[in-house]
Amino acid sequence: MKLKTAICALALTMILSGCGSLSGGHNIDSGFAYIESHQYDNALESFNVAEEKGEDACLVHRGRGIAYLYKNEYELAVNELLASLATDEGIVDDMDFDTNYYLAEAYYKLGEYNKAKEVYDAIIGLRSKDSNAYYLRGTAELAAGDHDLGYADFTKAISLNPKDYSMMIMICKSLDEQGYGDEGRSILSKAMENGSDFMSNYERGQIYFYLGDYQSAVQYLETASNERDQDKEPVILMLGHTLETMGDYSTACSKYSNYLRDNPDSAKVYNRLGMCQIKLADYESAVASFEAGIALDDKAMNQALTLNQITAYEYMGEFNLASSLMTTYLETYPDDETAIRENIFLSTR
Repeated sequence: MKLKTAICALALTMILSGCGSLSGGHNIDSGFAYIESHQYDNALESFNVAEEKGEDACLVHRGRGIAYLYKNEYELAVNELLASLATDEGIVDDMDFDTNYYLAEAYYKLGEYNKAKEVYDAIIGLRSKDSNAYYLRGTAELAAGDHDLGYADFTKAISLNPKDYSMMIMICKSLDEQGYGDEGRSILSKAMENGSDFMSNYERGQIYFYLGDYQSAVQYLETASNERDQDKEPVILMLGHTLETMGDYSTACSKYSNYLRDNPDSAKVYNRLGMCQIKLADYESAVASFEAGIALDDKAMNQALTLNQITAYEYMGEFNLASSLMTTYLETYPDDETAIRENIFLSTR
């Protein structure tokens, strides 16, 4: 038993070791800048050059791991993140914890929930009041089929941060995805009963949405959208989503359009407006909305906007144009399997 304990302790030490600085060299800096702008292939090229130039190996592996994670290449992500943690035995700092969070996420995406849990165990072993670690460990336990452990970790996370309503909403969604929606809604109901005085109108609106009370959600989100100090984009997106869920696409489109008149730089809102216009069979307007969003060159949204634009052209019956755009799309996003299947369909039209 003592030997087994010693081995486990050594494993935790290995997991929670790694780099200690983000200052690793010019090519590494370029790689992380590409990650920030969602250009993951360019990021990988920069990290490869950094490795050839002898720049910080720990950061090279970390950067590759993050890029592979966002490219949905989870096994490669795990290998690189483990290599990063194994490269340096310096003092554990915030970046090392951050790398471990990426590692746990990669394990989770691979369906290796117990390995993800082990990483969170290690984090909690050194940061016993990290509410996010408890929440994420709970999601891994729940996905692994251990409801009681998962729920206990959710309860612990909430007790450590009882005013983090965004986390409570994520917990509710995690429970709902695993078939425990009633438990999730119970958590939100208690939050509403015990902490409504501390909530913003935006938070109230979100909670009412996930409780299924869409009318109340709209009421509070409308109020939040008129508050001077409130970040408007997430409010409008949530308000529009609520209206769409209610089937009121015309009002949702109106809310999106009104927001864009004063805030024309939101690719996310252009994307939602276009999708809403598709629901109304206003395909030409949808294409125009997607084109306006693409023109903003928001790297995080370009893929979705381009694919949705192609979808709008399909609805219009413009199959040749849609096929041409899909060919260009797949040159940029060759790993999109759904788009590959759609391209096969378009080739038969």
